[in-house]
Formats: sequence, structure tokens, C-alpha cells
Amino acid sequence: MLYAAPLSGREIASSSKTLSKGEDGVNMRKNLAQSDVHARASRKRFAGLLWRAFPASSERDLAAKAAPVLGVSERQVRNWLQCENDAALRHVFAVMTIACGEEIFSIIEGRG
Repeated sequence: MLYAAPLSGREIASSSKTLSKGEDGVNMRKNLAQSDVHARASRKRFAGLLWRAFPASSERDLAAKAAPVLGVSERQVRNWLQCENDAALRHVFAVMTIACGEEIFSIIEGRG
């Protein structure tokens, strides 16, 4: 049976450097700021879809319309509109279906 010799302090330090940097020496850590940009953009798009799916004069009116349809609280809908929370995939699909369905019917009826 073969046993590996314990690593020295210098070997541990050099191995941890190789884990955090790529072959070209660039730091490979996750850029959390970039993730935040994408999260905000997707939340903003979802808020726009909510306005399209449930036309209303205010956030409160929209929340009152959308909450029972989506099975969530009015507060949750307002959080989505203010881009404070991500929506679950089932809610995203439901809103997309409603928004696109409205678009199709407006074209058929000659409103679009």
C-alpha cells in the first residue's frame, strides 16, 4: 500500500494558488457584482411582463389583479414590480403565457 507524504506549508500555498487562478494567471473567482447585474435585468424584464399581462393604473391595482391569478400575495407581486425578489419559474411561465396570449388576441381582434 502506498501512502502520500504530507504536504509542506509551501506546497499547500502553491496548490491553493493554482485552484484560485487559471493557467493564464487570471483570478477564477465568481464575480458577484456581475451576477447582480443579470439578476436586476431579469427582475426588470419580469416586472415589465407583469405590467403587460395585467394592465393597471398603479402597482396596487396590478397586485390586486395578479395575486389571485398567480396564487401569491399582493405584497409578493409588489416586490416583483419593485424588482426586490426573483419569481419562481412557474410564475414566470404563467405571466409569459398571459402576456403573450393578450398580444395574440389583440392582433386577432385588430387592436394591435
